[in-house]
Amino acid sequence: MEKRLLIEYRPLQYNSALIRESIQSGGPIILSGVFSEAGTRNENGRIYPKEILEREVQKFQDMIQENRAYGALDHPESSIIELGNAAILIKELAWDGNVVNGKLQVLNTTKGKDLQAVLEAGGSVGVSSRAFGSTRRNSEGSEIVNEDLSLITWDCVANPSVTKAILNESYDIHRKYFYNPKIDHLVAAENLLSKILKEF
Repeated sequence: MEKRLLIEYRPLQYNSALIRESIQSGGPIILSGVFSEAGTRNENGRIYPKEILEREVQKFQDMIQENRAYGALDHPESSIIELGNAAILIKELAWDGNVVNGKLQVLNTTKGKDLQAVLEAGGSVGVSSRAFGSTRRNSEGSEIVNEDLSLITWDCVANPSVTKAILNESYDIHRKYFYNPKIDHLVAAENLLSKILKEF
C-alpha cells in the first residue's frame, strides 16, 4: 500500500491573559491538552489501533528524554525535523485510557515568537500529529492505520484541514528521509544529500 503523510488536528485550550503574564515575566509558555486518541474514528475518518499508536508513542518518548522532540509552526513541506522550523518542544506524553495527553513548551525561536504573538492575542491554536504510513478501508468506510505507521512529531497549527501531500521514501539508514514531489527534484536531491552527509 502507498504510504502518505497522515495529519490529525486537536484544538488546544488556554488562557491568553496567563500567556501574556508568562511573556512579561520571562517565564516559559507551557501548553497541554489531548494530542492523539486510539481506537476511535477521528474527524478525518481514520482509526489508529491502540497497539500501533502505543508503539509509536513509546518510541517518541526517547526523543522527549533527549530533549529533541521538536515541532514546527504549521506543517512543513518535508517530514524531516529541522531546527530552523522549531517552534515548540514536546515535554510530556502520557496515556489516559485511549487518549494521549501531552505537554509542550513554546520556544523562544523565530517561529516560537510568532506562535507567542498568536497566543497572546487569543488566537485559536491546535496540535496536529505528523506521521507517515498507509491505511486500509474497513467495511464501515473508516480508514484503519496500518502497522507501517511512523510518527514524526506534533506541530502547532491553526488550520485543521487535511493535507493530501504524498511523500516519497528517498533514503533509509537508521532513519528515513522523505521529500515532497511538488518541490523541484534537483533542490530536493541536493538538500537530501547534504543532510545524509551530516549523519557521518
